[in-house]
Amino acid sequence: MLTYFNSGKRRYFEQPIYEKMRPCWEFQAVVQGAIGRLSADGNDESEPSERTLWLSPPGSSHGWTGLPGQAAAIVVFHFRYIPEVLHQAIPARGCSIKLSAGDCTRLRRLARQVRVYWESPAPGMMLCYEHALMELSLLMYESWCDSQPPASKRVHERVQGALSWFSEHMRENPGQEEVARAVHVSPAHLRRLFHESLQNAPKEVFDQLRFQRAMQLITDTDQSVGDIALACGFEEQSSFTRAFKRRFGASPSKLRSGVKIYN
Repeated sequence: MLTYFNSGKRRYFEQPIYEKMRPCWEFQAVVQGAIGRLSADGNDESEPSERTLWLSPPGSSHGWTGLPGQAAAIVVFHFRYIPEVLHQAIPARGCSIKLSAGDCTRLRRLARQVRVYWESPAPGMMLCYEHALMELSLLMYESWCDSQPPASKRVHERVQGALSWFSEHMRENPGQEEVARAVHVSPAHLRRLFHESLQNAPKEVFDQLRFQRAMQLITDTDQSVGDIALACGFEEQSSFTRAFKRRFGASPSKLRSGVKIYN
């Protein structure tokens, strides 16, 4: 679900965006001119860049700067969640990619489409927002994966196979041994692949997939909490509700009734 959108000309050097925490996934692109992403931990390049798309995860704390005396054209989208395949492919702290002139044109067009519904809500807006999320995610995913070394690509492909198989069989609540067997590796090798590709253990990643699917089903469908629990591999609704509340600080029913929670 789209939670924030903006686009247009900005003078970030004269009017910088100071560091603050983003509660949702942020796609921010500069399609003309140059801007730079800033964070207090010093992990980001402060030198402004042209034709760049940044993806920042929930909880990321950063700001934006630019070049003195120069305006830049930007597009910004915030989403509550992103597709599982993209989430698992990128580094935990987020990433950035370079854009072609065609990519910039594509993003400008996407921003115009979204603005129509953002300013005048209508029944088609959810479809438009989902389309925008898929366009941005595909652009980021393909560019990011293409930039990785060949060895890393092979590891990502094997891990992606495990993620896809788990997602398809999530309702059955498969264990790590079952996932490893499905992708023809040992459980120990599966753990090594996950640590190399995602810097995380398989269980932690699989749990993230469960809750990401749960969040999507709760916010975007009318399925009962019990049905969602089963779809995410929980045998009982009560255990799902407790786990969900531990992770997000609110129950599924409170989320549906409008309580804001951020992953």
